[in-house]
Amino acid sequence: MGVSGNLKTMAPGDLLQWLSLGQKTGTLVVSNKAVEKKIFFKGGRVISSASNDPREYLGQFLISHGYMNEPELMKAMVVQAESGILLGKILVMIDVITEEELQRLMRLKAEEAIYDIFLWRDGEFLFIDDQLPTMEMIPLQVDVTGIIMEGTRRVDEWQRIRLLIPSETLVPEIIKPVDEESMRALHFDDPERMVIAAVDGKRTVADIVLESRSSGFLVSEVLYRLVRQGFAKLSEATPEKTAAMVAEQSPKVSQKMPAVVSEEVDEVTAMLQRAQVALRARDYEKAQRLLKVAENLDPNHPKVRNAVRGAEAAIVSDLRSQGLHDSKVPRVAKELEEITSMNFTPNEGFMLSRINGQWDIGSLIKISPIREPDALLIFYKLWKDGIIAM
Repeated sequence: MGVSGNLKTMAPGDLLQWLSLGQKTGTLVVSNKAVEKKIFFKGGRVISSASNDPREYLGQFLISHGYMNEPELMKAMVVQAESGILLGKILVMIDVITEEELQRLMRLKAEEAIYDIFLWRDGEFLFIDDQLPTMEMIPLQVDVTGIIMEGTRRVDEWQRIRLLIPSETLVPEIIKPVDEESMRALHFDDPERMVIAAVDGKRTVADIVLESRSSGFLVSEVLYRLVRQGFAKLSEATPEKTAAMVAEQSPKVSQKMPAVVSEEVDEVTAMLQRAQVALRARDYEKAQRLLKVAENLDPNHPKVRNAVRGAEAAIVSDLRSQGLHDSKVPRVAKELEEITSMNFTPNEGFMLSRINGQWDIGSLIKISPIREPDALLIFYKLWKDGIIAM
């Protein structure tokens, strides 16, 4: 028997406590917009988790903790594709990480994925009794009480952080060197040091989230401590950069709505209809903007979810047919001086910075923390604008 609901009516902490006290066994599915997470319970304890968010894949998590770099991840994923062996086991076999370290990091990864849910403003959940994956999993034993306490702490901390860092469009800059002694005094661990290393006075907070492969909470928490201790300052990005980021995160549609709209057709349905028209016209960027507007209006509307999934599948299929195959190798087609004068979104800037004329599209998508449909649209836009060639 399944139990479902909304996180607005049942907070994540209450939901986890109910599953723990009831010693439930099964799968908890939590979703918000395009992100879907699965938390597997056995006897009220978390034994494993899964997510469709690339930022929460094991490879990205290991990069954020300094265990490997992008070329090493690429090689490991090639071996995984050929052998079918779990990535974690491959990394243990080639001595990138020990079995004990892998267990510890998998547990941390599962915990971080759950903490993230505490910061969601909205979301749907479904618990399916006695359903566990048949695929092989690395077994974990995660204490639910500890997760609830830390998740609640992060909610409170996030409110304080947001007073100082209200937006990911801000640009942090180091104004006093953060030496090893300072690192130890402030108790910065490896992932937090990766965040500090990504601060160059040019990247926005959103850029640093991508570069460090960390969560928005962790990045903002590190920057909050640096600013409060006098090691860093925050400034506004250029108006053009800010506008590009805001348009990506909360797209506005400038075209006016039709003058006559049937009373039965609400605003969400109207956006979905217009997205379908744009999709048929192969105006993918417009279709994506319209779908994001619909998501912002009602992120858990069943029609929106189905439309987004269908549109993304259609876009990916058509872009592949137009030549954006995994085996294609992109190269930068414009001079560096011209590119540096342009304003890219964080996702565009991240992907563009990885194009080296050697790595193919498939490899670039695999090593990035960006979803495949979004990554392919970035390649398409850069290709269409003449910034890259294949």
